[in-house]
Amino acid sequence: MSMSACSLPEKPEPDLYHAFFTRTMAREPVLNVTTLRRLKALSWATDQQLEQLISRMSLRRVERRTVLFTEGAPSDDLYLLVSGVVKLSLRGLEGEDVLVSLVCPGELFGITSLMPGVQQRAFRSEAFSDCWVGVLRPETFVTTLLGVPFADFTAMMGSTISRWFDLLYRYAHFQGLSLRQRLALALLELAQKFGVQDARGTILILQLTHEDLADLVGASRQKVTEHMKELERQQLILRDGRKLIVLPQRLQEIVGLA
Repeated sequence: MSMSACSLPEKPEPDLYHAFFTRTMAREPVLNVTTLRRLKALSWATDQQLEQLISRMSLRRVERRTVLFTEGAPSDDLYLLVSGVVKLSLRGLEGEDVLVSLVCPGELFGITSLMPGVQQRAFRSEAFSDCWVGVLRPETFVTTLLGVPFADFTAMMGSTISRWFDLLYRYAHFQGLSLRQRLALALLELAQKFGVQDARGTILILQLTHEDLADLVGASRQKVTEHMKELERQQLILRDGRKLIVLPQRLQEIVGLA
């Protein structure tokens, strides 16, 4: 994401810049059809749609460093950033913040509220600067702008966009993980998508070579082979001929999900 999309003034002097930014954020933005249309997320909407959206949107001023939602919080509202910058991050295994994205004015965030079956936030959202944020119910957003029942929209999202969101979530979590943890996470995902339950664990019906696993986790085949042998020795995975049996609960302990 190009930071040039965030319209900020040239920065001649720190004190002048701070004063400009403080004055700008202190003034409540005027929400009307013209101002909303300038936001790229809504530039395509009709005047009537924008007027209806304005009547159903609440505008909030959010001070810098304020947390809008945390990982695991209920995924209910949808947010439109009107001004300022918002940071999306996740908590690493050692407690550090891992940056996922910076949201610029005109972008929507909190989109897990549009995902079927996603009850909790995937990321943490914090105001990177003072902001003005529009808050909407996801069903209001969909029915007003698309004119379709919310249930139909989420069904479509479940069969299309959800897969790519899962990939984003996965690779965001890969940052800062050791190879052992990345491998465990990849095996858990494979077990969820291509697994059949067995008394011993979850059998992977998709046969993968160590080269395939290496491509998935971004490592050499030799290193993956070493770690797979270690996982097998510790009975975190099992072999039945050419079949691989995963023990999800034990693998979850490696990546801190248990």
